[in-house]
Amino acid sequence: MLCSAVLNYIATARGLPFFYVVGDDKYSATLDELSQLGLIIDRASDFCPKEDKLPNVDDIIDHFRTLDVDYKQNKHVLVGLGEFLALKGAAVAEKELRRLKNATLGSARVVVLLRCVITQVFDLANEDRRLAQQGRIYVDDSPLSGIGLTCIKYAVDDSVVSGIKGFLRLCEDGATGTIGVNTAMQFPAATLPVSSINSAYAAIRKELPNFVTDEVLGTDQQWDQLFKELAKAKWSLVSVFGKYGFALEFNDDLYRNCAGYEFRNWLFFLFLKLNVEGIGTGYLRFVVQMTDNYEYLKDNILTAIIQVPRNDSRFYAFYNERKKLIRYFPESEIAIFVHRNSINYAESLYRYTDNTRMEREEVIRWLSTYGYCPEIEYVYPALYDYLRDYTFDCGKLSEELTSYFREYKLQKLTNTIHPEFQERVNAYALSLPYVHLETRDSAILRIPDKKSAFLYWIDALGVEYLSYITALVKKKGLSMHIDVAYAELPTITSINRGFYEKWSGPLKEKLSDLDDIKHKEKGGYVFDEKHETPIHLAAELEIIERAVDRAATELAMHRCKSFIIASDHGASRLAVIRRQEEKYETDTKGEHSGRCCKEFPDADLPFAVKENGYYVLGDYGRFKKSRAANVEVHGGASLEEVLVPVITLTLRKQTSLVVQLADKDVRADRRTGTTFVIFISEVEHPYNISVIIDGERLKAKHLDATHYEVNMPSQKRSKKDVRADVYDGDDLVGNLTFEIKGKFGGADKKEFDDLTF
Repeated sequence: MLCSAVLNYIATARGLPFFYVVGDDKYSATLDELSQLGLIIDRASDFCPKEDKLPNVDDIIDHFRTLDVDYKQNKHVLVGLGEFLALKGAAVAEKELRRLKNATLGSARVVVLLRCVITQVFDLANEDRRLAQQGRIYVDDSPLSGIGLTCIKYAVDDSVVSGIKGFLRLCEDGATGTIGVNTAMQFPAATLPVSSINSAYAAIRKELPNFVTDEVLGTDQQWDQLFKELAKAKWSLVSVFGKYGFALEFNDDLYRNCAGYEFRNWLFFLFLKLNVEGIGTGYLRFVVQMTDNYEYLKDNILTAIIQVPRNDSRFYAFYNERKKLIRYFPESEIAIFVHRNSINYAESLYRYTDNTRMEREEVIRWLSTYGYCPEIEYVYPALYDYLRDYTFDCGKLSEELTSYFREYKLQKLTNTIHPEFQERVNAYALSLPYVHLETRDSAILRIPDKKSAFLYWIDALGVEYLSYITALVKKKGLSMHIDVAYAELPTITSINRGFYEKWSGPLKEKLSDLDDIKHKEKGGYVFDEKHETPIHLAAELEIIERAVDRAATELAMHRCKSFIIASDHGASRLAVIRRQEEKYETDTKGEHSGRCCKEFPDADLPFAVKENGYYVLGDYGRFKKSRAANVEVHGGASLEEVLVPVITLTLRKQTSLVVQLADKDVRADRRTGTTFVIFISEVEHPYNISVIIDGERLKAKHLDATHYEVNMPSQKRSKKDVRADVYDGDDLVGNLTFEIKGKFGGADKKEFDDLTF
């Protein structure tokens, strides 16, 4: 109900305005009653010159001074003034109210319905007692107001009004509470609560209360773009992330998502930050938690492993996860990691992977400096397979060849020649032990059904790669037979290409890449004071892997029944690093970096073989006046140059092969050694099953179609972690690891166990 003072004011022309102060509870009812009495509602918002400009008080006062012109329409109620003055602040409100109280209205009557300025009205009433005496002021007993303003630069939805004019109009209609306004204005002196959502980030947080992340994670432009994306997606983050195909399982898209400075790259980073607990990869979760700027995400994925000590329980899990994550990163990016990883060079090896050529070469550099390290089994598995013993099955020469190439490969890797090994090479130059083997041409001649066989000549492929090839063939599921043969002297292509030219089958091909790597400029590698480490080995292994892939493809496509890998000769790294020149300067030009030379009279060459009109060096010397060596050479008579494999690959029957111990309880006997039985679900050569343990090949006894007995007469003690490679003919079909225990019990067992090594 309206107060008696305002009713009396309306009934009697006063010529001055009436201040009617109410709170939110009675505002709408009071305005409605005044309207029912015939008062015309005037809005302060109508005096805003623009949508986002405040009203002009002078215009309001001038308007009311002219109201008495129309005597039929001279009763008015002004709304919105209090809220407007509250935005301007206490000082302005007092000033303008003071002006308004003295505004002459003639015969007009104007009720100024006020909210939000109660303090200023009280101050005005105390200052001028006439307001009360003249019956021109009324303050309701509940004059409090909860109106507030949130300045929103980014409109989220239709609930946000446009401009200050829109805000005042809502207030004039009786709105309460905090009102969101899309305005560029600021109100530092306001007496009503004013907050700001002046950034896209703040707008997103207002709309998505559970969006918990720091604003510093993005720039204004990035938050602005996300704001627009969310508005289109009806404020569904899931939809926005789904639009860009983000998921918590990462394949080749990880690099595409994190390598760049586009919006999608930043959005992917934000996706990770918001879903960090759901990331199944511990290493990536670790990286995301430590990264507060998306520009560092890619580099941190590459390099954060450096911060994790090797003795940290998470290291190996992180290592394996990181290796998968970065497998599609280009070498230009890996260079960042390689550079930083070299700070603590002694520890750098353990963080490299074999994903890229650059890292593989760095591993080889490290090993050349520090020597062999067992960790290469997980750092660079291909190199580990290359360095593993290949146990030759060449009769009396088996142990000699096995140990020779074990030492040769280690010296090739570490770029050294041990004096005792040099003596061994010299001795072989005199004895030529390989002549007891079969010639390469003879081995190829024995190949049956040449019309269905594919001859693949890999130039410069020696037997040093047999352990690696064996591992590759096993992974491909192929069947393999190996003949170790020797080439003609000198070991140059012109002398040893007849096997290829005489091949009677229709399918043959030559691969020169390996030979190019070893001793041709186009191979890209040199040997000099700045490039002494054997990093070319990484390229060699890649070439051989591609060759085995080619074999698997040709066989799988049934273009041939057998795929024959053969070579003209091998090559020697040690003959290069030896840097040994012979005393002779001959009229004939030394060929193949001086490893052989046309015959000349009165030669004093104790370690040379005279063959096919050439002097062929069997030690690691080189004739003068020859072309400087690249990284490896051939033409000489060292075992690594002379011995070549003839490898026959065929398809294996498609079965799920099972290889395991028939009884895991393996016992040793001090008198008879150790005997155990292997179960093999299916074999190709039941009477040619063997096991290699500690470099020794043990023939297995055929018991029945699936069981084979192995006897180790020299193993009379218990032993842990026995590793056995199981061969079906030349095929590596399985690997076993087991423990040999003592046979006796009680005191006898203790006496036996005391012998354990």
